Amino acid sequence: MAFQDFSHQFINGLSEIHRSLDLQEAKEAVVRVASQVFGSKGASLLLFDHTHDTMKLSQSFGLSEAYKIKGDVNPKKSMGETILGDVVVIRDASTDPNLQYPQEALKEGIKSIVGIPVAVGNILVGTLRLYFDSTRDISLEEMEYLKMLALHVGLALRKSFYFESIKNSTTNIHLMPAFKISESMLNLVKTATLSGNSRGCSLFLIKQSDGMLERVASFGLSESYMAKGTVYAAQSVGEVATGKPVVISKIATDPRVQYREQALQENIKAIIGFPVMVGSKIVGVLRWYYDFEFEPDTDHMTWKEYLALNVGLAIEKNQLLIQLKTRQDWYADILFEMDAKPYNIS
Repeated sequence: MAFQDFSHQFINGLSEIHRSLDLQEAKEAVVRVASQVFGSKGASLLLFDHTHDTMKLSQSFGLSEAYKIKGDVNPKKSMGETILGDVVVIRDASTDPNLQYPQEALKEGIKSIVGIPVAVGNILVGTLRLYFDSTRDISLEEMEYLKMLALHVGLALRKSFYFESIKNSTTNIHLMPAFKISESMLNLVKTATLSGNSRGCSLFLIKQSDGMLERVASFGLSESYMAKGTVYAAQSVGEVATGKPVVISKIATDPRVQYREQALQENIKAIIGFPVMVGSKIVGVLRWYYDFEFEPDTDHMTWKEYLALNVGLAIEKNQLLIQLKTRQDWYADILFEMDAKPYNIS
């Protein structure tokens, strides 16, 4: 393909990748565009599970069902692009030892594979892989285009992850029935964990009597870690004391961690905590736990801020629902308060 034609197709492909905020549509566009632009047999998007021990197939294009269900991918045993943080090319799948599923690849008619690590902001989330049915060499120019593609894939996934999580958390609040707040909170922390590519997430509420943080919802953490001991707002992380988000990028050396040894045993290397507000009052904290050290950027923190805000809104809504339950005719009360007069917004 002439360079001008390739460049035109590449630019059009990027437009497709960025076209939708819908996460599923974005992922479908990523694998389709990658395969078509680089002329591969197929493509797959593999994303880390919340433990980061394996990568799971999130979306594919041009691959058979048999190949897609071959199993989860171990990043240490398969190609290694997410370990090296750079593009990896398997020129000959029949002889290269860096394949986890060589027989399945050969049955699929795959001769060459290219793996491109994908990052969302400062977090490596997985890899985009291209599969070729002939031996394929990658030129230096193509390598630069692959890296540029990975950058745009990360940007597209980022906005889709954030949009999807805010949409889900908001929908969850609106659908929350009275006295079902525990289910709502569990859904919120699960959404926060998976969309934030963290190991786990917990919501704590503050007991006003003694300042203890009581864990009311958690996802992705072991029972032993959650049972590690009493957590006090004044001694742990510090988002309650400061009223501001707290980032602990390195658990091993930060004095603000109350249970450092237990955290390291859980393979927790970073924590980000946000105060949860109801009105102007801090009622709890929302904490993300990561099994890698990192510094979040501004967009990442802004997204977390809105999730913490939605948690506060869910708690406030539950309180209001309980209060309404005690009123015999809340609808009549609301109409009375509004004098039963429609608003004129013209």
